[in-house]
Amino acid sequence: MLCAIAKIDPASSERLVTLAKLTEGFGIPPRNVHGHITLATYTGDDEERFISSCKTVLSGYGKFSVCYDKIEVWSPSTIIVAVPQKEGEIAAIQREISRGWAADLDKWTQGDVWQPHTTLVVNPQADFNSVAEAMQGVFEPFAAQVDKIEFSRVYEDGYEIVDFIELL
Repeated sequence: MLCAIAKIDPASSERLVTLAKLTEGFGIPPRNVHGHITLATYTGDDEERFISSCKTVLSGYGKFSVCYDKIEVWSPSTIIVAVPQKEGEIAAIQREISRGWAADLDKWTQGDVWQPHTTLVVNPQADFNSVAEAMQGVFEPFAAQVDKIEFSRVYEDGYEIVDFIELL
């Protein structure tokens, strides 16, 4: 499995890490928050062609912002996520990639169902509503800058960045 991910700037990433650390007050070790939004999860057999195609799409875009505007609990998977608005460049890029690769994307990154997000908490034992309320109580909407798209191969025990493109 290969993911195309939009990397957010370090300061915005740190804001999300700070939110995730609120879980400590609930006896839950904080999750390692990777400051990114998954655009597509490719499950096909020609990773090089997928990356090349994505880079062609991305060559038409420069750096852009996304506006994180809410914290949500998603069920039935029961995770807490920071959600940016599904508009502008990020939505256009995802739409272009998913149109060309729909048959080879996982069910969560298909064009119609894709929901941009950054996962903050994954813990089946957590009292998600209380944790989410605490996060929502301190959360303020903010704009994050995206200036790089990475391609990472996902393994059971981690991931490996295999390529990237800087957005100018």
